[in-house]
Amino acid sequence: MSAKHPFPSWISRTITAFYEEECGISRIFDWQNEVLQGEEDEENKRRNLVFSAPTSAGKSLVAELIAWRVAKSGKKVLFVLPYISVAREKLHILQKSWRRDDISVAGFIGPHASNPNEWIGAVCTIEKAAGLVNRALSEEWFDEIGMIVVDELHMIFDGSRGTHIDHMLTKILFWNSQNPETPVRIIGMSATIPQINNIGKWLNAKIHVAKFRPVELVENVIIGQKMRKINTSLGKFEDVILRDFCGSKEDAIVELSRESYHKSIQTLIMCSSKIEVENVAKQIAGKFSELKKISSEVIKNRMEGLLFVRQGLERNGCKDRILIGVLGLTIGFHHAGLTLEERECIEQGFRDGHILILVATSTLASGVNLPAERVIIKSQTRGPSPLNSMTYKQMIGRAGRMGHAKKGRIFWDENF
Repeated sequence: MSAKHPFPSWISRTITAFYEEECGISRIFDWQNEVLQGEEDEENKRRNLVFSAPTSAGKSLVAELIAWRVAKSGKKVLFVLPYISVAREKLHILQKSWRRDDISVAGFIGPHASNPNEWIGAVCTIEKAAGLVNRALSEEWFDEIGMIVVDELHMIFDGSRGTHIDHMLTKILFWNSQNPETPVRIIGMSATIPQINNIGKWLNAKIHVAKFRPVELVENVIIGQKMRKINTSLGKFEDVILRDFCGSKEDAIVELSRESYHKSIQTLIMCSSKIEVENVAKQIAGKFSELKKISSEVIKNRMEGLLFVRQGLERNGCKDRILIGVLGLTIGFHHAGLTLEERECIEQGFRDGHILILVATSTLASGVNLPAERVIIKSQTRGPSPLNSMTYKQMIGRAGRMGHAKKGRIFWDENF
């Protein structure tokens, strides 16, 4: 289904032009239109909003447009994101778009803290946002804030960081109850929000749940040496065996990677640990090295880009011989053992299409925007416990992003 609605009339041409020119977005989907048209109602404009929609359905666009109108009125807007890398990406987008309307946007991501007089929009990590709310309350400029947008609202259920979101939103709700003339509007969004009705009731928010996904997502499971398709509507495996693999599940991953390599399909492989990431990358590289006849054409087409990625790594002092070695075969890996600068080089190399196969720890990959046509999930555990369904849904959201693929494919093994 294609986007068919024009942008609402209350959005300025300067902003719609940005999305057309920079993002290729000139029209919006049904669910986006429904939410944005609701913003024309005065009561809805003041009410909190919680919405859930699959990855690539356009949640960020909706939040950015609503927030832009608040910022345009002169009220401050806070965007809260869970990870530094996605916060930096959001900061870049907002600075580039909102400067067209002379709206300044600051980042509260690293150690630097801006004076409240220097910005209208702020992009923060969770902890920085909580600190900024406390600062605004103690310094008595909280009434200058008009909206807070919490991306990945499901993080409120996170055992280590969820309390920061909970306490921050509780303070805002209390402020609103005591200051009805200057309320701070809350917008929360995520691809998956457990207990969304309870969250909406707590926040006194209007709820919107969209099921639409612009790119089809196909899920398969590898059991033993056989791959089956998952019928997501029924929540079970289909009887049809799609293909047989020889050897272990590691061999199956190598075979799927080889297939991706042949067809130039960008693939993200998620593993549980740093050691597993490097082992899988080496196994795949070993197989690719044997395929010299077919590998030459694939590598030849990416030689210049791979050289650019390698030079970026070397400029940042990368001494990881395994990473440099596999990179020449269009393979990269991504884990906490790499420096921030090294990870950013690899991420950009993957986004630019120079790296075809990226092996990453699942926890780290969840925090960066790495769209791929295929996602392969190895057996996942975080400590003694397997990952839950909510985390799984966040992981599979990397597959088949709008504008990157016509179809997303997920492969995972029976031990997930």
